[in-house]
Amino acid sequence: MKKLPREVYILGAVSLFTDIASEMVYPLLPLFLTGVLGASTLVVGLIEGIAEATASLFKVLGGRISDRIAARKPLILLGYGFPALLRPVLALAVAPWQVLTFRFLDRVGKGLRTAPRDALIAEVASQDTYGRAYGLHRAMDSLGATLGPFLAFLLLPVLGFRGVFWVSAIPAMLATLIVLFLLREKPGLARPLPPLRLSAFSSQYRWFLLVTGVATLGLSSNAFLILRLNDLGLAAAQATLVYTAYNLLYALLSYPLGSLADRLGARRMVLLGFGTYAFVYLGFGHSSAAWHGIVLFMLYALYSAAFEGSSRAYLAQIIPATEKASAIGLYHTLVGLLLFPASAIFGFIWQHFGSSTAFFTGAALAFAALVLFWLDPTSKSGYTS
Repeated sequence: MKKLPREVYILGAVSLFTDIASEMVYPLLPLFLTGVLGASTLVVGLIEGIAEATASLFKVLGGRISDRIAARKPLILLGYGFPALLRPVLALAVAPWQVLTFRFLDRVGKGLRTAPRDALIAEVASQDTYGRAYGLHRAMDSLGATLGPFLAFLLLPVLGFRGVFWVSAIPAMLATLIVLFLLREKPGLARPLPPLRLSAFSSQYRWFLLVTGVATLGLSSNAFLILRLNDLGLAAAQATLVYTAYNLLYALLSYPLGSLADRLGARRMVLLGFGTYAFVYLGFGHSSAAWHGIVLFMLYALYSAAFEGSSRAYLAQIIPATEKASAIGLYHTLVGLLLFPASAIFGFIWQHFGSSTAFFTGAALAFAALVLFWLDPTSKSGYTS
């Protein structure tokens, strides 16, 4: 088996430490805002909405700048380093607008780094190792997302909210130092780029954007899955434990499924992801006992592990080398922006027609995406690849 480049491991370590830092903070923010700073739930929703929209919009910008300067490391360093330096803003916050400032600038960093990072992985790895490379990165990222809340759980009774926020700066700075001193690349020559137009990309790439858009409209926030667990009889603490187990299983499955994508083809693994997503949502719609929800949540980890890494590997295969980061950034921006109406539609259907109807709708859109991808008229290798 071909060895992965050192840059893949370095970027995996960077994501591991960054997610530890982020997930130490993220689950505590709503409680900190409402319980310490006196913010309303409306303010909490507004802050998170602005934060996620910012990350989505800046992903295409980060990719475009990276392609323009023909370098990845400067954007990666800025994207990881800038949020790490902002931790004191959160730890010292005495008003909700200061938390908003932190979340906004933190998500700017995430937006700027995502496409250059994924593009660098595609550039240093060979095409026959894309699945393993992205799978390893997703595994380390998800492991950080598992360790972060666990550390927060342990430290919160001892240090309080602000103490946890200060400690989260340690893994964030470690990630920045790894990028600064260990990550290497050979930058190309800066060059002007034509205006970003969908028509400039391949029909295969545009079809995948369409398919992913359909699938994303059926996805809900993970908060709705946790809420469904609560409806099925699990207490809040138990539901949180199931979510932690989901993140851990996601981390454990990402690399093996990425390796499988290299052997079977990334396209087949994307199809497996869509199929699993449809099955899980169909199951949540029919579920009537707590153990149903637990099993389905663990199967959802299979979807996440199969789709997230393989979709990146598939993207890397069908986008042009000269605008790799731009294409990846545009993809992430589309997905990020569509998640807003997706969750809003899901919540509306749940409220007015019941949770089962909401999950059945998501399953139908996932199945539609699977069929569209299976019948992709632009794929050179047809639906059998």
